[in-house]
Amino acid sequence: MKKSVLAMCLLFQGVFAAEEAFDVLGSVMDTTKKELNVKQEMDKGNKAFEKSKYGRFYKEGYWQYFQGSSKAKKGEYCTAMFSKEGMSISIMGPGGDYKGALMMFGSLDDKNSAFPRSTSSSKVTVTLKQGNDAPATVKAFNYTLGESQNPVIVFAVPTIEAAMDGMEDKLDFHLQYDGQNIGDIEWHSGNKAREELKKCLAGKPFYDQNPLKDKNIK
Repeated sequence: MKKSVLAMCLLFQGVFAAEEAFDVLGSVMDTTKKELNVKQEMDKGNKAFEKSKYGRFYKEGYWQYFQGSSKAKKGEYCTAMFSKEGMSISIMGPGGDYKGALMMFGSLDDKNSAFPRSTSSSKVTVTLKQGNDAPATVKAFNYTLGESQNPVIVFAVPTIEAAMDGMEDKLDFHLQYDGQNIGDIEWHSGNKAREELKKCLAGKPFYDQNPLKDKNIK
């Protein structure tokens, strides 16, 4: 029986007993990495947005695949990020001294004031529900990323293989903090995302184009 990504997070809670100075996200991903997101197009505020591929991606969601560090060697820092309607979820593989994997939720909505926002690495207690699993209250890291300072919540997973094993083709996630709902997201095409991650981890060519910029996608 497959274990869910959430179950893997629960098994790996020991990582939070490590030294406070350990920067789990900083060791895996460039925290200043710039990623174009559909919100930039949405903010233009014209009706053409809804009929464009940007509007379609915003409503239906889309994947991006990349290596999260500019210094990455082949097979390191492999990331699959799904974005939809103001939220994102990423599965990130190992790199450098960090041998585990990460699951990261991000808020792309400036109006989501309930989402915790820390200017430096801190730990927060959140409740996560995944698919048919019962909700679980766990510890997670809280950061802000990039020039836009989007807040993220990061869960540690024992291995990238464990994370990929829990990637169903369709899967929904619900996140609560301090008694409030702070994010809901459901991905699709999880099987394809897993295959692209496998290619990246093996050091093979993978789809590393931003679909918002890909001229082959209309």
